[in-house]
Amino acid sequence: MFRSSYTFRSEEEASMLLFDSIGWEQLDSPAYSFNGQNRTERGCVIFQYTLSGEGRIEIDGVVHRLTKGKAFLVTVPSIHRYYYPEEGTEPWEVLWLNLRGPLAISLWNQLAAHYGPIVELPQESVSIDLLWSTFKDIQVHEERDLHLLTGKVFQWILSMEKYLKKPNLLTTYIKNDKLHTAIQFMKDDLHNNNLSLDDVAAHVGVSKHHLCRLFQKNINLSPFEYLKRRRIELAASKLKTTDLSINQIATETGFENASYFGKVFRSYFGVNPSTYREQDLAFQTKHVFFEN
Repeated sequence: MFRSSYTFRSEEEASMLLFDSIGWEQLDSPAYSFNGQNRTERGCVIFQYTLSGEGRIEIDGVVHRLTKGKAFLVTVPSIHRYYYPEEGTEPWEVLWLNLRGPLAISLWNQLAAHYGPIVELPQESVSIDLLWSTFKDIQVHEERDLHLLTGKVFQWILSMEKYLKKPNLLTTYIKNDKLHTAIQFMKDDLHNNNLSLDDVAAHVGVSKHHLCRLFQKNINLSPFEYLKRRRIELAASKLKTTDLSINQIATETGFENASYFGKVFRSYFGVNPSTYREQDLAFQTKHVFFEN
């Protein structure tokens, strides 16, 4: 890919959230300066991420340095000015995105209220990967479907919010081969109540301490907690989709006995397995998934 920028024109001005433009640029002149009160655009939001070098943004009279990994979130119009500093000694390389619509502004305001107008994201984070993927869709594949691009950007917003809430989660576990192997091994052996951390670590080829760090770093759970959640999910599904006894379900989902199974189940659902099976929920589903 190469540095460039792309703007879309659409008649859908009334859309709640719509992709507007994206760019990858290298800036090295103090002539680069944008005032958020003087721009012709209205009702849009801007995200600009520093890949290398350094820029500045002044927001409500406060100047912030934009070094590698830092980005700003602003709405237009608003009181801000971002620029290449006169004392700059190296190019400021940025990846930026513009969106428009009332939902975009609402989401931006909520993010800024919780995390401030300046956020920091590692270049290996899911959020930045998604931005590069969107840029590639447009530049390489010449994607013109604004609804598809807007959907991808909405996914990007959610991934950014997730990272800002839990900044230790750099990537999804799918990106870590050892962790993915461990998770698959645990899923395949959910019924085994003798499955130990040592067994999983040995299968993956790492120490159990390293395995714990992998889980904690990538999904913010211990291996034991992850295993419990998958077992409880499976048990909840069996309660709703089979006529197996509570004892049988406990055995098939890796619990030592029905008593322990009932205790763990109540800690997640607030009721015992029998009550859960009999509940007539307003929105009946056969399967329940926890976030991680």
